[in-house]
Amino acid sequence: MQTMTNYTNFIANYYRICHISYAIIPSSRLSKILASMYQGEKITLMSLSFLKQEGFHELYRLASGEITRETYIAELGTDHLRKNHAAELVIKAAEDALQERATHFITRKNNIEAERNLRRKREREANEADAKARLARQTGYKEQRILNIKMAATAYQLSASKSGFTPPTRQELIGHFHLSHIEDDLTSRIIEILGIIFRGEPLNLNDTDKHHLKGTVPILERLTFGMLSFEAYIIEAKEAESAALARKARDDAEKAARIARESDPEYIAMIQAQALLKKYEVLSIDSSLISKMTKILQHLDTGNRLAKEDLEWLGTNAKKYFTKPVRKAYHRLEADFHANQYRRQKDSWNAINACGHYRQCDLPDLALELIDSIERNSIRQPKVKSAVLTTRGGVMRDLNQREEAIQMGEAAHALMPQDYRPCTLLGAVHMELRCFEQGHAWYEKARTLGAPENGIDSDIRSIYRQLDSSGQENMKRALLAEDPFRYSWLNVTKSKSKHPVKN
Repeated sequence: MQTMTNYTNFIANYYRICHISYAIIPSSRLSKILASMYQGEKITLMSLSFLKQEGFHELYRLASGEITRETYIAELGTDHLRKNHAAELVIKAAEDALQERATHFITRKNNIEAERNLRRKREREANEADAKARLARQTGYKEQRILNIKMAATAYQLSASKSGFTPPTRQELIGHFHLSHIEDDLTSRIIEILGIIFRGEPLNLNDTDKHHLKGTVPILERLTFGMLSFEAYIIEAKEAESAALARKARDDAEKAARIARESDPEYIAMIQAQALLKKYEVLSIDSSLISKMTKILQHLDTGNRLAKEDLEWLGTNAKKYFTKPVRKAYHRLEADFHANQYRRQKDSWNAINACGHYRQCDLPDLALELIDSIERNSIRQPKVKSAVLTTRGGVMRDLNQREEAIQMGEAAHALMPQDYRPCTLLGAVHMELRCFEQGHAWYEKARTLGAPENGIDSDIRSIYRQLDSSGQENMKRALLAEDPFRYSWLNVTKSKSKHPVKN
């Protein structure tokens, strides 16, 4: 069947103007004029005027009847005919491609339809086969169910005919059907069903019975519906019962072993030791040190202060196990002890010592409360007053009140200019305020007054690690300018977040 587009292309080529775009457009004015000419219809004056205006002179003469088609074709120029021929080839190629696509579409549609029909046929045949198999199974189940009932009835009647026969008890029914491993799950209704099956009587199960059997004893459900013979049922039931009883025996043995193990004093001690080591973050400890370390942790955990030799051992042989939680527990016990001593004896040194320990276990608020309870006006000795001021300055430093810490440190230094402790406090606070030259100067003064060099170096390293990258860079520049050899470690030290050493 020729389409409208093919017909328009044919007429345009008939008049050798298919290279004119609007000549091959269906329903365009030019294509309508060409169709009228081809069909021998009379051309209107308006159409003739259109051909003349558009420059189709030869076509105008042909339409007006001045020349024949043969003369019209002969008068067309070679270039005109060449363009028409080229356009004709393009149109032909497009029409061929369109025809090929249409043919391919029809073929593909036919193939899809054939495949669909074949698939439907196969599905229909499979459904029919399934239905036949299902019917055959159902017939087989029905026959097996009838056979099971007959066999059970015959066996029961034979037993009942013997003298002294008594109906089977609950336990005997459970044993007969090998369900001892799920005895606790068997309801009175299931026991009733077991009795009916045992006697070979017809069994009518409602939906509740079916659901209950399927959830509790699925193998019995299969027997009642004829999916199993008695022989097959006994084989499966025995295997399930044996496996369950063996599993229970293993579980009971493991439970007994666990109870025995957990009741063993050595095991209890080991678990307690492991819990203590975990609580105090003592990990991967040498086995030769566990016993002594456990005793120390038990001592701390029960609120007892460490003996001097235990503290020395933690600071030397077991230094890497002197973890932060262990230190905090030790310092808290020491702080509470000295605080209680102060409250009883009112000796300022006890309060000072207690505050130092409170600070070490990160309890500056308790330290402040205790140090402020001292009546400073009653203190006569400059050394004690200086120590109280230094201690309070350290607490202010912990509470980020550094300006007040500086005031405390300067007042303490004025009272005891030969004591290095106020100087280390002032050095630390000035460093934290990024006044590095002043901080260094105070540390140098402390050094000349006898402050341990390793303590000063530890302070400075700790403060450095607490600063941000900009502060670290400025501190590094300032200290290297003061002593490039002493502070050469600044060239290799990486930032680490650690709690600052308490001054």
